[in-house]
Parts: sequence; structure tokens; C-alpha cells
Amino acid sequence: MGTKFEKIIAVILAMLLIITTGQAATAAAEAASSDEAAVDEASEQASSETEIDIPAAEPVDIASMEKVAENEFLQLFVDRETTEVAVKETAGGHVWYSNPADRGEDTIATGENRGMLNSLVVVSYFNVVGQTTRMDSYKDSVMKEQVEIEAITDGIKIMYSFGDAAKGIEQIPRYISRERFETIILGNIEDEAVRQDIAKRFKYLEEEEIYERRDASFPKVILERTLQLFEEIGYTEEELAYDNAEHGDEPEEESGHPSFLVPLSIQLDGRNLLVTVDGKSLEFNEAYPLNTLQIMPFFGAANARTEGYIFVPDGSGALIELNNGKADYQAFSAPVYGKDRAISERADSLVSENIHLPVFGMKQGEHAFLAMIEEGDGIASIHADVAGRVNAYNSVFSAFTIKESGEITLSGGDRSSTVSIFQKGEYEHNISIRYGFLHGDDADYAGMATLYQDYLTQKHNMQPLEVNNGDSLPFFLELTGSIWKRNTFLGIPYKQLEPLTTFEEAVEILEELAVAGIDNIKLRYTGWFNGGVDHKAPTTINVDKNIGGEQGLLELARFLADHDIDFYPDVAFMKVYRNSLSFRPSSDASRFITRKIAEVYPYNPASYRQDIENRTPYYILSPGKLPDYAEQFLDDYRKLNFQGLSLRDLGNELHSDFRETNVVDREEAKMIVSNQLEELAADIPDILAVGGNAMVLPYAKTILHAPLSSSEFNITDRSVPFYQMVVRGYLDYAGTPMNLRADQSASTLLLKSLETGASVYFQWFYQGAAAVKDTEFDYMYSSNYRLWLEDAAKIYAEVNEVLNPVRTEPITAHEQLAAGVYKTTYGSDYSVIVNYNDKAVVIDGIVIDAEGYTVRKGNH
Repeated sequence: MGTKFEKIIAVILAMLLIITTGQAATAAAEAASSDEAAVDEASEQASSETEIDIPAAEPVDIASMEKVAENEFLQLFVDRETTEVAVKETAGGHVWYSNPADRGEDTIATGENRGMLNSLVVVSYFNVVGQTTRMDSYKDSVMKEQVEIEAITDGIKIMYSFGDAAKGIEQIPRYISRERFETIILGNIEDEAVRQDIAKRFKYLEEEEIYERRDASFPKVILERTLQLFEEIGYTEEELAYDNAEHGDEPEEESGHPSFLVPLSIQLDGRNLLVTVDGKSLEFNEAYPLNTLQIMPFFGAANARTEGYIFVPDGSGALIELNNGKADYQAFSAPVYGKDRAISERADSLVSENIHLPVFGMKQGEHAFLAMIEEGDGIASIHADVAGRVNAYNSVFSAFTIKESGEITLSGGDRSSTVSIFQKGEYEHNISIRYGFLHGDDADYAGMATLYQDYLTQKHNMQPLEVNNGDSLPFFLELTGSIWKRNTFLGIPYKQLEPLTTFEEAVEILEELAVAGIDNIKLRYTGWFNGGVDHKAPTTINVDKNIGGEQGLLELARFLADHDIDFYPDVAFMKVYRNSLSFRPSSDASRFITRKIAEVYPYNPASYRQDIENRTPYYILSPGKLPDYAEQFLDDYRKLNFQGLSLRDLGNELHSDFRETNVVDREEAKMIVSNQLEELAADIPDILAVGGNAMVLPYAKTILHAPLSSSEFNITDRSVPFYQMVVRGYLDYAGTPMNLRADQSASTLLLKSLETGASVYFQWFYQGAAAVKDTEFDYMYSSNYRLWLEDAAKIYAEVNEVLNPVRTEPITAHEQLAAGVYKTTYGSDYSVIVNYNDKAVVIDGIVIDAEGYTVRKGNH
């Protein structure tokens, strides 16, 4: 029975083979062969945007590459066939490759992911229905021979043309009858090889008896050759018009094809490698808007045999151990400077720290690199992944969002439809990444932090922190003046301003702190003007009368000056909480992608959705309006003659404005904010900023709400105080208020300050805790100063004793000695070991109590 069944199968297969062979012969009798049929099938898959299988790359050896630049520190090499580059450190000879040198051995990556390993640039764009599609520089430019390389100062410039050739392909008929194709085209080609080549670039449709052009089979070089051939055989515009008309095909527009031009410059700059994309020279066709650019996504990628870690600037900083086996967890991906609130999101389930510094890096054994996003950081995001997910490599890189997208709903009668809408305007700024290299003892995250600190000080002339001898460590105190509270009158709801701390009560609190032994107080005061904490647009200054008015403010200022207490009245520029004569949402607020006014509701922590029913929304000020608002504020603020100012959001928020005209993208917004920070600092010598984004560091003397840990995403392995390593010695800083943290254990608060070098910071008010009940400020329930005064005094005394001797010293090293045990070194010979565990530990023969610490000086 089995034998009979096998015979039947054999007969069927033979019949199918005869039918298939006959069809192939009919389709292209003059050029058909089994090899050509295979080529046809591959071309058909390409033209329908199906994944193309990329052959595995040969092992890369720098000896086979061409040296194109050299200085005393580095040498730059390029492979002109693949466009990959390599950088060789002169001291030690270590080589960094733009793409994995041994990627041919990768048994995990297939298809598109294999091609990505060969690429220096990856573009993501929106197709005609608003979905994102991806192209990479190897498959969609190098393999299609659409690359030009030219020499520039200290390096090369690579011009990548992505996608199917758009210019010129419209001169080749999309459809042509079998008779005309075989007579006026193939019949006029004398060379048999050329005739066969042209034949396989068209697909025969048997039922219609026509040939269809295979767009993917016309890369730039082939297209130019074909157009020249058509001219030689006399295929004129009249012939093209006839074929288009015969098949109902309208004349093609050049916008009918996704195509992109990305100019990538790679240069040596002293000890660094500088990679730049000229934004003004970026080209793409408006029918297929460019969404993101990934730049050198596999630079320095590490294989499964490499030891070390990836550094990402999540919060204070985080490490991802190479090959940590966490490929089942979500890869790391986060925007630099946090979310853009001008991109509307009804839900936000991710509770995480922001990225404040535009850097990332990797340690591989005795070598490391740090990448610093020098330009384009406003639109940047940072991505990292470990080996085992889609390829065999650990990688970290940055991507840049050129255009955002959104959706609007169109209604008509009983029907509605959703259409995609894209960001208007052109991106005209550079994107540049500076790679610095480290080796030996410097090849770790401490060395990376020092490298970035040196970069900031050289670029911005940041000055070291100066303190008077005998000064104690700063004690940061935030007092809340007044808040809005909902009430009703005869059943009618209304909001009234409620005082939490008057100026007189502030003096009382400060006097009690002095009695408790707390000195060198730095006072931040929120909710003091224009209607409380959520104040009106700060174009004028009207001190709230319910907490003492302008006279009470000036009396408080005199008290502070007499007691050497620095004063920082707080202002919010980017969030506007109410309409006023000076703020018109239609003209002054940012717009969402949908062109609606950017009005944002706070998120409900239980539902992760915007709380439209119970919370008051705020408007996002258009960055384009910021200079006028800041200037008007300064006009009034100068009259108060205060030396300090607290910036609530300029160091922590960065938003776009997606209006129909005069779009302000996030990179432009960053530039505007930087300029206004410079203007403010020129008038006010002592700036305190919340959050601490990179652009505020050259102008602030204090950072509050600095990140003291990372988001602790599953793919990361531990938090590190990278942020503190960068700013320490140049700024005073503290984390979130100690009384508002999730873990309010006094011992944990103390240890975190000692590990990170952070000062003590509390946020208080004078009234009882019930004052914030049933208000939008109920998160401040633990802010009554009487609840914390005693603990604050004890924590401050201990932190001051340990850290004040090294207040101006940098953090030179940080390491994990055991689970829950960390050692931080300040300067050259002063270290603090903290033990977060609930049991004592022994380190180098020294017992460290549970939730305790020890200080080592010199060799002791």
C-alpha cells in the first residue's frame, strides 16, 4: 500500500513539474532558466517589501580596511565595499568596530536582523497608512550600490541613498503588453546577456498577458544603465505614454517611492571619534515621512565571550551586565530628558526615572567607550539590549526622532474613520555623537563619568564649587506657601487659596531649626505669588496676600539675609495652570500633533490614566513664547533684588509645539531653554533647578530632585551614582524630599545620602496634615514640619559629620562589595561603606552593622 501511494505522489509531482515548466517557458521564453526563475522569485519578494535574506558576512580584519585619517591618538579605517569603519587607539592598539567583526558566526540573527548587523544607519519611516517601516543602510543602500564615500577633514563622509530609486524609474513602464515588450524592447536588444538581464527585471502576469516592472530590481546603477539602453533602442516618451495609457496607468510622480538620503560624517577629533548627520542635508520624500534615525547601532557591540557591562543613564545611572541572560525581558529604551508632554498619551503605566544626561557607554574587559550626544539630544532616545534576543551581541546606541505622528478621528454621519497625521516642518539641526575611549583602570563607569565631567567643564567653563572654611553641608528646606482648595457655597463648587505656611510662620520654623542645631539652611519657597503653587503665568509678580503679601515677603528676606540663609523663591515657566489676561491658550500654549491645544491632566496612580474628573489640568507653554515670558518675569523680579531663584521646570521639562505653522521641535526647544537659562543666570547669580537636565548644569549652583537611583528595569542589573559622579565638586545637590520618599526609614535615608553624596532635603509646611486632605496636594500629607523636625536634625548632624569634610571632593570610585553593600570613594583617600541589609556584614575584617556604615580615611 505504501509503495502504491508513493507512486501516486511521484506522478502528481511530475505533472506539477511539467505545468510549472510550461508556465515559466511562456512567461519568458527568451530568457527563462531555473537560475533566472530563482532570481525572479527573490525580486518579487523584494518588491512586495518581504524580508530579504542577507548572506552572512565574512569576518572583518582591520588589515583589509583602508586607513583614511590619523592623529596622535586614533586611526580611522573604512571598508569601501561595506562602508563599515574601525577606530584604532594608538596607545595599546585596541580596535573598535562599527559592526561586529565576527558577525558571520552569529547563529541567532536571520533575515532583516542579519542585515542590520552590517548597517551603520537604520531609518524608520511612515508608510501611506501611517505604519512604520524600516530600512537599513546595508540592505537598502550598500547592496543596491547607492552609496558614495568622499574624503573630508580628518575623516570621511558617506552618502547613503535608501530605498528604490525614485528619480528616473518613472521613465520605465510599470506595465507593458507581452507583444510590445518582446518586440520593441527585447527585440531591439542585440546582446543576449543584456536581453536576459532586462527580461528578469519584469514579472510576467500570465492571465493579463502583460509584464510588470520589478521596482526592487532597479538599484541606482542598474537604473542608470537601463535608461541609457532604452534611449539607445528608441524607447521614447511617446512609447511610454502609449503603454501608460493602454494599461490605465497615470504618469508616475517621484513621490511614489520611499527614498531617503542620509549624509553621515565620521571624523577624528583629538582623542574622540565624532559622528555627525547634517540635518539640513537630510532628504526624504514627503509621502513617506522619516520617523527615526538609528546611528551606528552596533558600534562596539560585544559578543557572548566578552566580559563587562553596558552603561545607560537611566536616573542616576544603571548597568546591564553583558550576556546577563535577560533576553526575555524588554530591551532598554527611553527618551533623553523624559517624555514630551506635547505628545498626548491617555495612559501612562510606566513609572520610571528620567534620563537627564545624553550619554551611554560600554565596558569590555580593559577597554571602554562613552558616547556623548553632542547635538540632537533633544530628539534622542537611548536603546540597549543583551545577546540572545535577535542576535548574538550586546549593544547600546541612540536613535533620533525626526518626525512624530498622531491620529485624528474623522466623523461623517454614522461613520467615523481614523487617519494618521504627521509633524509639520523640517528638521534642520545637526545630529552628532562624540565617542571617547578609556582603557586600564579608567575603563569603568567612574572613568566614563570623569570623561563626561571634563567634557562639560571644557565646553561650558563650569567652575568648581567654592565654600567658606567652616561652612556646614547645606540643609535644603522647601516650604509651601499656599495651595488651591475646593469648597462649596450653597452647593456651588469653587476654589479658594489656602495658606499652608505664611512668611511669619516660615520664620518660626527657621528659628526652631537653628535651635535644633541645623545651619547653612538654603530655603526654597513654593506657592508665594500669582495664586499659590499652581500659579498663573509668571509674566507679572503679585505676592499672595494670604501668606503675608509683598511686605511680608520683604520682611522674610531681611530675616534670611541677617541669618545668612540663601533664599530661592520658586517659579514654573513651562506649565501654566490657569488662563489669565497674560496667557491665551490659543496662541501661547503648545499644540499636540492633532493641532489641539496641549492641555494635560495629571495621571491617576491607580488607573495609570489621565484623571479628568478629579484633577485640574495644566497647559504646556509653547517654547517659542518662553523668551517673552522670562523677560517679563525678570522685569518684576529684579525689583525684589533677590540673589537666588528656584526653577521648577526649566531644568526638568522639555516639550515641543506641533502647531500647523512655526513648529518648535524638541531640539529647538532645548536650544530655547538653554538660551533662557543663560539669560536668567546673567541676572540672578544663584540658580537652583529641579531635575537637573544637562542643559541646566552650566548655569545652576544647586540641583534638587536629582536622581539617586535608576528605574530598576528588569533588564538592568544595578543602579550606580553616575549622575553624582558627574556633578559633584561643581554643584550642590539633593534627591527628592526625604519625607516624601516611598521608603521613609531614617536609616535608609541616611545611607542613601552617604552613598551618593547627596545633601539633606525636606519639604514642609506649617499647618497640620489635615490642611491638604481632599486637595490635589494630598501627596504632601507627611509634610507637617513638626513630624520631622527631630529626625531631620539627627540625619543632618550625621550626614554633615561624614560628608562635609569632602563637600568639594569628586566621587572617584563606587563599587558593590556584596549584596546591599556599597563603597563610595571621595577624592583620593576618603571612603564610606554602607550596608543596607538587616544583618551585619564583615568587609576586610571590619564589621558593619545592619543598616549601618563605616568611614575609612587614608589607609585605615
